[in-house]
Amino acid sequence: MGVVISKWRRWCRPAVAVGCLLALSGCFDLTQKLSIGRGGGGRYETAIAANGLLGEALKDNKSAIALKQNRATTRTVVRDGKVTQTAIIDFKSVADLRLSDESVSLTNHGASWLGLGPSHVTFRRTFLVDRARRQNAPRAAEGDKFGGELAQTMFGDHVYAFSVSVPGSVERANDLHVGRSTIRPQIRSDGLSATTVTWRMPLYALLQAKLLTFEVDFSAYGLFPDAQSLPE
Repeated sequence: MGVVISKWRRWCRPAVAVGCLLALSGCFDLTQKLSIGRGGGGRYETAIAANGLLGEALKDNKSAIALKQNRATTRTVVRDGKVTQTAIIDFKSVADLRLSDESVSLTNHGASWLGLGPSHVTFRRTFLVDRARRQNAPRAAEGDKFGGELAQTMFGDHVYAFSVSVPGSVERANDLHVGRSTIRPQIRSDGLSATTVTWRMPLYALLQAKLLTFEVDFSAYGLFPDAQSLPE
């Protein structure tokens, strides 16, 4: 997410900040999906769906959300006037990821049944929303600190969603607290192979947060060495 926010300047040049905000206003949804396999590797996807001026910018810029130090592939799809750009990173270990304004980690607490049972693992993602906003948002927006009324007017009912898919079963997934709102995760299992946990919130609520921590405790058979992403 931090890398997506950091691209606002690139999209806005040479327009003034107010013009940038008008272009972004009510225009996009942001989705991130991270999957963990039984060997500790996986895939990280970031997608922006937009129309209007931002949609045109996405269409023209093939690498708008490519992550700097990760080998990402980018695809752009146009459907019914909406442009969706997706950056995809495949990784062999979470430690291979280089991320700005966020960190991702896996912590293995050991296997049950004297080592013969499934491993118990904690997935954690920490997103420094406030730092990303201060460093990368247009000055006009930062000066107003994304006040509730301004943010809600700008971003309307557009959505931010983060989901993580893990092998095995989920034992716990935490709630998020943004202001007075509580964001409860949705948990969906496709059987024995994987379980997906999704947090979904209004985009304007995300931009008012300072720090968000997503946590999932899961149990699964596989190799899950302790690992943490590196700063970009």
